[in-house]
Amino acid sequence: MKKQIFSIISFFLLSFALNAQKITVLDKSDLQPISQVNITNPGKSVMVTTDNQGIADLSGFATGDSIIFTHVAFQTFRTAKPHIPSNNKIYLTENIIKLDEFVYTANRDEEKKSDLPYKIETISSKEIAFNNPQTSALMLEQSGEVFVQQSQLGGGSPVLRGFEANKVLLVVDGIRMNNAIYRAGHLQNAITVDPFGLASTEILYGPGSTLYGSDAIGGVINFITADPKLSSTGKTEVHANALARYSSANTEKTGGISLNLGWKKWAVLANFSYSDFDDLRQGKVRNPAYGTFGERQFYAERFNRKDSTVANSKPWIQKSSAYSQYNVLGKVMFRPGERSRYILNVQYSNSSDIPRYDRLTEMSNDTTMKYAEWYYGPQSRLLTSLKAEYNLNAVIFDHASVILGYQNIHEDRIQRNFNDSIKKYNLETVGVISLNADLAKKLCAKDNLRYGLEFESNNVVSEAHNQNINSGDVTYDRATRYPDDKAKMMYLAAYLSNNWNISKVLAFSQGIRFNYVTLNAVYSDTMVKIMDIPFDPSITQKNAAVNGYLGLVATPGHDWKFSLVGSTGFRAPNIDDLTKLNAVTGQTIVLPNPDLKPEYAYNLELSLAKTILGRVRLEGTAFYTWLRDAHVIAPKQYNGKDSIYMVDGMYQCLAPVNAGNAYVCGLQGNLLAQVTRSFSILSNLTYTYGYNETDGLPLDHIPPVYGMTSFRLEMKKFKGDFYVMYNGWKRISQYSNSGEDNEQYATAYGMPSWYTLNLKLSYQVAHYLNIELGMENILDENYRKFASGISSPGRNLIVALHANL
Repeated sequence: MKKQIFSIISFFLLSFALNAQKITVLDKSDLQPISQVNITNPGKSVMVTTDNQGIADLSGFATGDSIIFTHVAFQTFRTAKPHIPSNNKIYLTENIIKLDEFVYTANRDEEKKSDLPYKIETISSKEIAFNNPQTSALMLEQSGEVFVQQSQLGGGSPVLRGFEANKVLLVVDGIRMNNAIYRAGHLQNAITVDPFGLASTEILYGPGSTLYGSDAIGGVINFITADPKLSSTGKTEVHANALARYSSANTEKTGGISLNLGWKKWAVLANFSYSDFDDLRQGKVRNPAYGTFGERQFYAERFNRKDSTVANSKPWIQKSSAYSQYNVLGKVMFRPGERSRYILNVQYSNSSDIPRYDRLTEMSNDTTMKYAEWYYGPQSRLLTSLKAEYNLNAVIFDHASVILGYQNIHEDRIQRNFNDSIKKYNLETVGVISLNADLAKKLCAKDNLRYGLEFESNNVVSEAHNQNINSGDVTYDRATRYPDDKAKMMYLAAYLSNNWNISKVLAFSQGIRFNYVTLNAVYSDTMVKIMDIPFDPSITQKNAAVNGYLGLVATPGHDWKFSLVGSTGFRAPNIDDLTKLNAVTGQTIVLPNPDLKPEYAYNLELSLAKTILGRVRLEGTAFYTWLRDAHVIAPKQYNGKDSIYMVDGMYQCLAPVNAGNAYVCGLQGNLLAQVTRSFSILSNLTYTYGYNETDGLPLDHIPPVYGMTSFRLEMKKFKGDFYVMYNGWKRISQYSNSGEDNEQYATAYGMPSWYTLNLKLSYQVAHYLNIELGMENILDENYRKFASGISSPGRNLIVALHANL
């Protein structure tokens, strides 16, 4: 009996001793476990790493050992084994200076950011959750590193270094989002990516055509969604996250839930979110110099089958801006062994009708609206892909990734003039099939080779009709936006890049890419008769281009980094450029131009970074991008005439043309200061300048100077951020005459400068529950962003609950 009691006591003591050797590493502000924390002694003779639950076993450390905890995103923490708290929990504080951070976008593979010559910024899932952006477009804007234009509440068009829309490449999970109908104006496609489902977002500045092909002239925005997590114990593991959020400026109501099931070799992730946005309220504190600029004085409403112009009793409420949206993300991962894994990825986003707010504010005269209806039909995006990854250390590659993808995008435009019974429908569907193969091979300790192939096929289906809203009769005598008989594009490319570490302080990178792009579009005979327009109904192009880059990085000490990169980019004309028929604001019409050639970019940038005492980092980048055969919208004659007659009158002819040469240059600066372990300062500023060399006029899409300054406090269970967002003046003399800068939605002087004061607070009530409060635009300033057709939110109270189970 005594032996049994002794054995039981010994068992419990042994179990206690073993458990006492295990510690859990947690994020100080939100109490969430931190994986991949390296734990060593000073001599690095013992090293362990935390698992997905933040757990590590310290039994290998001697009793008196000093222990060092390091992670790329957190401040280093040192303690001694005897000083480990009795609850076996270690708390780490985030470090805003992440010198050893890894990024994916630069080389389509993981690479240490400090080794790269490019300017790359990362937005983590933790930042996204704390900032509570309503859309992914606003998530980019909140970083202060990206300017975002908005024509309506359900929009957001990112601008990188003065380039926008189809000159900025959007990528999600390694697949191009840009398709054959991405236009040169302003795009809202970024909002179809759900910020609730993102693991991170990376922003690559400058031409990225060597790795990504056509369109990446201003840069690449890479949305990376969360992957399923396998079980760390071999048993079934279930993890769930939930979000509930309310915002006062547009009575936002957002809910989301994410569920992860993990086993030893299989894992499943399911993610769903729904958002409902009411009409947006603009700020009430106005500058009297601009009168009622931006106020919604009137709006259209229909009573007894008749359109009426209604005076808005609350002109600070931007009537007809409301919409809703839901997003679905599903992934299945299978990992048969350590050397391979497969991921099935399904994403679907769909919206309600999205009112085109800027157009709905236009007046025919002082008392009559121009449009009774103007909206984008439910905008949907479906993406399915199968990804295979291998780590084989084979003869031709060490790592390989192959992605087969399919996308289906619906983008419809519906409009009706005021007091007109005919509603006009233009319905566009794009199907995209893609195949990407990216391989990497380490040739030696100092030489890394990457190469790959890319194929993409776009098929555009364009339809149009008119409907009488009184009788319900439908007629098919309306011109389609794009060719209705055939509209196809094909992209084929191969690339090769290399990173050569010449020495410990010098690295040289190079890359080259061959691109081949074809376009084949035909208007049907029926459509030619309907439109009666003077151009060949069959439009065909074949374009080839070679792009490359050379980059040099010098790190003479851990405190300094110098980088120089020269790169080229190009953009082949797409279906929208070459074939679009579009009546724009006023009596002007954009007609196809089959003679449009690709535009090319040649970029040179120099970056300098200095870290002071490991606590302060200064970064600066100067860039100059020269454009050859730049695409602009300009007057163009057809059959010797500068105007043509359409159904409802004479229209001035415009078309996309190669404008000759242009340039964009600018400066980007960053300050990161870890003042104390708990308090930090972050600031960034971007200045851009661009002109057409041929006519000496300003280029479109060039934003005013903009930036952000943030003061952050991080304590146990608590995080706070007081920040200032600011934009400089955009004078009317600096507006482009192309119409893309939307001069009609600005003041007579241009777009005034503005700033907002903002506050975000987060408190971790328990391990599983987080409460977040925010107040954006505290002073309730009335302002509008450059080129936008809707005023920005006034004072905005945000209340959010995050639950982790």
